[in-house]
Amino acid sequence: MDDPEMKTVCDRLVELAAESMQEAGAPLAMIVDRLVTYGVAQMVAVDGSEITARNFHVIAEKIGAGLFAQATGENAQQSGVRH
Repeated sequence: MDDPEMKTVCDRLVELAAESMQEAGAPLAMIVDRLVTYGVAQMVAVDGSEITARNFHVIAEKIGAGLFAQATGENAQQSGVRH
């Protein structure tokens, strides 16, 4: 997954899919749910449930530590759910 050009293409395709769902009237929470569900199902199909669950724990720790803080402006020390 080191091909930056392919990553850019995939990012744009995901963005277009999300925009299409929004234009169809889907709320943001549903769009996120559908994209995440699709991605997780693919991960489980390839790696199995146990490995996928472990990988999600690692991802959750990184998010909690501020992985997206620079992009969102959120302080890694803040907590709470914003939906």
